[in-house]
Amino acid sequence: MRFAMLVLVLCTFAGTAVADDPTYTQKGEVIEIHDPPIKPKPLNFKPNKAPPYSDAAILSDAWTKAWMLLDVSEAGQVTRVKFLNRPGYDLERIAISESFKLRFDPARDGRGNPVRVYVVWQIEWPSAWWLSDFVGTRSAMPPIVGFPPRRLDASVPCKGSGPMRLESLHPAYKDCSKPDLSKASVEPWIAPPSPAPKRS
Repeated sequence: MRFAMLVLVLCTFAGTAVADDPTYTQKGEVIEIHDPPIKPKPLNFKPNKAPPYSDAAILSDAWTKAWMLLDVSEAGQVTRVKFLNRPGYDLERIAISESFKLRFDPARDGRGNPVRVYVVWQIEWPSAWWLSDFVGTRSAMPPIVGFPPRRLDASVPCKGSGPMRLESLHPAYKDCSKPDLSKASVEPWIAPPSPAPKRS
């Protein structure tokens, strides 16, 4: 897991990743957390677009997240992934598929050379029915509204934080989880799916 020039980057493209301890060690494996001078930038990520839903997530009216660890190459390609938090509701395959779709302008060292990095990445599924009621579509994330600017779901309580707003059009709890970096040394790496064979 530990390679020369390999760093773990805590990015905020789709949420905020927080680490209480800058290093995590188990069985001689070490993940070091620091930012390269130039962080990787997602090229094809659309923050206003909601990811696809599973039938289980829709029927359960789930509000959930996946936290992923992405191994991003010097070319900005996601070469493998692992779960730091699993979303449940049959969403794991979708999380993996969405992760491998990502492309990055690669991270760069102090000399401007592209470097391989680990990126902590969040994928969020708001309640599908909440989106339908308040946003008007299940395919868009909650928009930024008001002043000071805030996400439309800012008043939705986190799971376990207190009572739902029962007077709301659609009472719901949202997933406010942070990545569990302890999973980085125990969860298996997942390789990209093999391309479909060409028909002769």
